[in-house]
Amino acid sequence: MSVPKLGFSAYLKIINSNPRPQRSIVRQRCRPSSGGYDFHKSFRHRVQQVSFDGLSITDALASTQQIGREPERNSARRALEQFSLWKDDHPGDLASCPSISFVSPAALFKLEFVPDFLLEIGGRRTAVHLWNTQHDLSRHLVLAALSSVAARYPTENRPDDFAVLSLRDRTIYRWSEADRETRALGERLLELLDIQFASVRTELGLPASPALDEPRAPRP
Repeated sequence: MSVPKLGFSAYLKIINSNPRPQRSIVRQRCRPSSGGYDFHKSFRHRVQQVSFDGLSITDALASTQQIGREPERNSARRALEQFSLWKDDHPGDLASCPSISFVSPAALFKLEFVPDFLLEIGGRRTAVHLWNTQHDLSRHLVLAALSSVAARYPTENRPDDFAVLSLRDRTIYRWSEADRETRALGERLLELLDIQFASVRTELGLPASPALDEPRAPRP
């Protein structure tokens, strides 16, 4: 089994969860899986169409009627409405931005940060990841998680800032607002989650470490 991969939203959900649900999520990630259903794929696809393909927000909202599952359809519609309101307050051209993935300190999981778009915010070219989950976020923890991404993002074509935009309330969390203590916490969170993965692997009778598909990238 290859090293489990966590998308950035999944990682945020884990670190913002209480111990019991956190452990349940980690246990699920350690079990072999053919891949679960991506509840937010249809929403992100429409954001990409609006941002880069010229689709109007009106047409994007109308197209949500094509989404078969009602909870997913309603979630996508609400998120698109929130995105549209936020974008009205933040004019500027949206651009694409490369993603980044890296393995944890103990190589027990891989974290992937996929920006939904790049936009100049407050004079900084900011890589923005959209959060569209009904789960409370701690600003301190979000900034810490973004700090782990910023510490590893390549220097070539590097954004000036990294952010999470919550479409629950249009709150934006920007890495540039993190202090030194918060940035250090980002590394500690990775280490603590490694401990969780190691414990669950032991509980499930799995080898101490998964086989990696690719060599571990050094931290800059």
